[in-house]
Amino acid sequence: MGDVSADSIQEVRVERHARDVEQIALFISRHFDRASTPEQLVAGLPLDNNVLDFASLPRALQRLDLLCTPISSPVGKIADYDMPAILKRADDTIFLLIERREDGNYLTYDPHIDGKQTLTPEELGTDTKVGLSVRPTNVSDKQKQQKHWLTHALANQKRAIFHIILGTIFINIFAIAMSLFTLNVYDRVLPNKALSTLWVLAIGLGIVFIFDLLLKIARGALIDEASRTIDFRLSSVLFDRVMNSQISDRPSSTGAFAAKISQYEVLREFFASSTIVMFIDVLFLGFFAFIVSLLVGWVVIFPLIASALAILVTIIIGLRAGKYVRAAMAEISSKNAVLFETLGAVQTVKAARAEGHFLRKWENTVLISSQTQNKVRALQSTAIYFTALMGQVALVSIIIAGTYRFAAAEVSMGAIIASMMLSNRIIAPVSQISTAILKTRGAFEAFKSLGELMSLKDERHQDHRFIQRTVGQGRIEFDKVRFAYPQSNRFVLDQVSFKIAEGEKVGVIGRIGAGKSTLGRLLLKFYEPTEGSILVDGISISQYHPAHLRKNIGLVLQDPELFDGTVRENIMLGAPEATDEELLEAARKSGVERFVALHPLGFDMPVGERGSLISGGQRQAIALARTLLANPKVLFLDEPSSSMDMVTERELVQHLRESLKPDHTVIIATHRQSLLSLVDRLLVIDNGRLVADGPRDKVLAQLKSNGAST
Repeated sequence: MGDVSADSIQEVRVERHARDVEQIALFISRHFDRASTPEQLVAGLPLDNNVLDFASLPRALQRLDLLCTPISSPVGKIADYDMPAILKRADDTIFLLIERREDGNYLTYDPHIDGKQTLTPEELGTDTKVGLSVRPTNVSDKQKQQKHWLTHALANQKRAIFHIILGTIFINIFAIAMSLFTLNVYDRVLPNKALSTLWVLAIGLGIVFIFDLLLKIARGALIDEASRTIDFRLSSVLFDRVMNSQISDRPSSTGAFAAKISQYEVLREFFASSTIVMFIDVLFLGFFAFIVSLLVGWVVIFPLIASALAILVTIIIGLRAGKYVRAAMAEISSKNAVLFETLGAVQTVKAARAEGHFLRKWENTVLISSQTQNKVRALQSTAIYFTALMGQVALVSIIIAGTYRFAAAEVSMGAIIASMMLSNRIIAPVSQISTAILKTRGAFEAFKSLGELMSLKDERHQDHRFIQRTVGQGRIEFDKVRFAYPQSNRFVLDQVSFKIAEGEKVGVIGRIGAGKSTLGRLLLKFYEPTEGSILVDGISISQYHPAHLRKNIGLVLQDPELFDGTVRENIMLGAPEATDEELLEAARKSGVERFVALHPLGFDMPVGERGSLISGGQRQAIALARTLLANPKVLFLDEPSSSMDMVTERELVQHLRESLKPDHTVIIATHRQSLLSLVDRLLVIDNGRLVADGPRDKVLAQLKSNGAST
C-alpha cells in the first residue's frame, strides 16, 4: 500500500506542476498582450500526454513571440530588466516575479491562488534553483530566426567550435615535434653519441605525444557532442516546420518531399565529420612551409609549387563536380519518390500485376543515380591521385635539392630528413581538399534545398493575431467560396454559399469528384479558399488558431490514416489524457467495441502500418472513435461507413442517433440512405456548385422526380 500511496502522491505533484506551468504561461501571454489558450500553447510540442512542463515552457512561449533567457542570479539580485522572470524553487514549485516595487517589495504571480500578491524580500526566499527571464521578441529576433534558421540551430555551439579550432591549432603545432626530434638526433645525438640527450629528447617527445593524444580525444568528443546537438536541433526544427506547413505548399510527391527532408543528414554529416578540421589543417600549410624554409631555405619552393598545383586542380575538379552533386541529390529524390509510391501501394501493385513496371522504373532510376555518383567518385579519385603524385614529386625534389645543398655544406642531413617529414604536412591536407570541397558543396546544396523547405508558410504564424474565442455555437457559413487544388486550374468548388445553424444536422450528397470532401478540408484550414470566405460562429476561420479550430471541429476522412501501434494508441492519438471510461464510450459509439471485444488483446490489438492488419471498416470505426473522443462542437463525417458491412453500419447509425447532442452541429457527406436518416437537411453538390439545398425529404423527392441518382 505504501508504494501505491507514493505513486499517487507523485502523480498529484506532476499534475499540480503541469497546472502551475500552464497557469504561468497563460498569465505571461496576457501580461504581454498575447492572450493564448491551453490548446494553442501545447499545439505541436513534443509533450508527454499533452502536458506542458517547465522544460518545454520556453518553446511554448516562443510560439507567442516571447523569448526566454536563463538567469542564475539570486532572487534579490535579479535586475529589473530581467523581469518578469519565471523562478523555480528547490521543491519544484514555480512562481512569476513580475516587478520590483519602489518600496523594495516584489509583485509576484502565484499559480496556486491564480492571482498577484506583493511579497517582501524575506517572504520571497532565496531557495530558487533556476530562472527564466521573459521578454517580447523584436523584429530583429524574428528576422534572425526566419532568415538564419541554420544559425539558430547552431546556437550555443560557438564555445564548442572555438575549443575544436583551438585544439586543432595545438595539434598542428605538436606535429613539428617529431621533425625537430629527428633533426636533433641526426645532427647532435649521433655525431656526438650523446645518449643522455637522446633520452631527454625522447621523454620530451613522449610528453608531446601524450598531450597530442588527449587533445585528439577531447576534440573528437567535442565534435561528436556538437554534431549530436546540431542533429537534434536541425531535425526538430525541420520536422516542426514540415508538420506545421500548409498542405497547399508541399510538393505533390511524398517521396521527393521526404528526400528533401532527409538532406539534413548531409548537413549533419558535414558538421559531424572533420571537414572543419581539414580546412584548419590547410591554413597551417604556410606555418609548416615557414618551418621547412628555416631548415632547408629555398628548397621549400618545391612542396609549395606541388601544393599550389594540387589545390588548383582540386578546386577545378570540385567546381566541375558541383553540377553532378546537384544532379545526384535530385536523382535521390526521384528514387525515394518511386520507393515511397510503390511501398505505399504494394497490394495494388500485386493485384494489377505491375511488379515488372515498377521494377523497371526503379532500375532506370537507380541506374541514372549510380552513373551520376560514379562521375562524382571518379572526379574525387582523380583529385586524390593527382595530389598523391604531387606529394611524391615534392618529396623527390626535396631529396635532390637537399643533396646538392648538403654537398655544398649549406644544410645538414637532419635538416633534409626533417624537411621531408614536414613536407608531408604541407601536402597531406591538400589531399583532403577534394573530399572537403565535395562535402562542402553537398552541404551547400542541402542547405539551399532545406532553405526552400524552411521558407514554407507556417500555418500557425499569420500576419495578424489569432482571436482567443471558443467555438461555442458551431454555426458554419460558406460565402461565395471558390477553390482549386494546387497545380490544378479546375475549380473543385465554384461560388458555393450556404449557412448551417447551431445544432443543425446536414447531409451533403453529389457525384464522385463533386467537391464534398473538399468542404471538410477547407473547414479545418487544410487549404485556404481561392476566393470567398468561410465563417465559424460568424468569424472568419483565418482568425482562428489551427489547433483551436481543429479541437472544436472534428473530421473523419473517407480514407482514414492509422499509425503503426495499437487500437488504444490510435484512438487516443489526439487526447492522450482521456480516461478509460471515455475511451470505452467512444469505442461503443463508433462500433470499435464490437470487434475489439473478440480479440484476445482487446484495445492492445495491433493495427499495423497505415492499418494494414485490419479491415477498411475497422479503420473507419477507429478514426470515428478518435474524433468522438475529442467531443468536438462540430462534426464532419466524410463517408464514415463506406467500408462497413450493413450490420455494423446499422449499429453505427443507432449509436450516433443516441449520442449526437441537439446543440452539436453535424455534417455528413454520404450516399448511404441509413446515414441520411440522421440529417434533417440536404446540400447537393454537382460539379463544384451547390445545386440544391433544403429539407432532406423534399430534396430527395426532387432528385427522384428529376431522375437523379444519389
